[in-house]
Amino acid sequence: MKKYIIGVGLWLTGIGLAVAQTAPTVVPLDKAIQLALQNNKGIKLADSRTQAAEAHLQETKDRSLPQANASLAYSRYSLTGPFSLGAGSDGKSALTIPAGAFNATMGGVTISKEVFGGFAEKSAERSADLLAKASHLDAQRNRSELVYTVTDAYYNIVKLARSIGVIEQNIKQFDEKEREATNLQKEGIVTANEVLKIQLQKNNLQLSRLQVEKARQTALYNFNLLVGLPEDQTIAIDTTLANPVVTAEPLSSFLTRAVQARPEVQANNLRVQSAEAMLRNTKSSMYPHLGVSAGYNYINPTAQVIPEGGAFISAWNVGAGLTYNIGSLYNLKGKLHGAQTAIDQANLQGQQQTDQIRSEVVTAYNNYQLALEQQNVIRTSVGQAQENYRLTESRFRNGLVGSTDLLEADSFLLQAQLNVINATVDAQLAYQRLLKATGNNLN
Repeated sequence: MKKYIIGVGLWLTGIGLAVAQTAPTVVPLDKAIQLALQNNKGIKLADSRTQAAEAHLQETKDRSLPQANASLAYSRYSLTGPFSLGAGSDGKSALTIPAGAFNATMGGVTISKEVFGGFAEKSAERSADLLAKASHLDAQRNRSELVYTVTDAYYNIVKLARSIGVIEQNIKQFDEKEREATNLQKEGIVTANEVLKIQLQKNNLQLSRLQVEKARQTALYNFNLLVGLPEDQTIAIDTTLANPVVTAEPLSSFLTRAVQARPEVQANNLRVQSAEAMLRNTKSSMYPHLGVSAGYNYINPTAQVIPEGGAFISAWNVGAGLTYNIGSLYNLKGKLHGAQTAIDQANLQGQQQTDQIRSEVVTAYNNYQLALEQQNVIRTSVGQAQENYRLTESRFRNGLVGSTDLLEADSFLLQAQLNVINATVDAQLAYQRLLKATGNNLN
């Protein structure tokens, strides 16, 4: 008996562990957004573009550093006659190389830097810096889009889950209606045909429930892909539906905020400045370029790796050079025109972008106000549908109306309940679209 009790206890414990292991993890919306921002492949690709822009900026900065070169070469020379260099204190040559073959090692180190290049280095670095910042803003825009996409997918699952709950509740009510109708049939109050209509409506609801459940499973699978979770991981969502914030701000406030805060606008402004910097870079060819250099040269005309004193030549040198590209007076027209066209295109793109953003904000604002108004109307219709169903059901029980009227009243009530869910979700999404349109859904 004792062994039996222990065995049953272990079996129940195993069942409890299995249930705990298979219980789906509840993922709230804010955590889902976090996961998507961390795991989404599109965001990672945008981040890689930002890193590439930063690498280009560093490359531009590296080009502005002084250039240093070092060389060391070994050669063997064959002289056709003797060679002497300089004169010592005794009147003899300081360095004499007889005719014949000899070894020579030559080396040198040179450091050079362009002091003035027509502002080319500064303008190129500024252009690259502005483009890197614009790339960061592009990544921010992608994050804003992803936040809304995750929110939309999340609330779509909420809508499906809540709809399943309403349909299941309606099916349970139809089970009760079927029993009542069967009893009324036995009493001769309703006909068999009336009972059959109720059964048919219940079957239709069960079919709708299966369709919505499959849609929910598909939405959950796609949601896992979107936020970067394993495809086979079972998750649950928070189906609590809160009413969205009712804002009293005028449309003009949202329009002003959007033009200032949208990352696309900021990024395009930076690209305009970058194009202007590249125009200055192109004009730099029209200025003279001044450079300085310093070097050290070493010549060892002997076979010894470390020669004796006076047996080698070494010298330091410093210099400055001024160059001017005369061709810049006549061969830069095409480049200058292209650089100016790039500025004009960026400005026009910014104006077009602003118009699109203003249109998006106006649409989102009006849709949000419409969603709030629709909620009020739908809540009123639910109360009316409930009262209509209560009266129709009472008449049906008393044999005053047939099942057709009862089913019609139930259909109105079911649709009203589903409309409440849809209206609440749509209002939430309309508010999120308004935040995205103004560039504030990442806050």
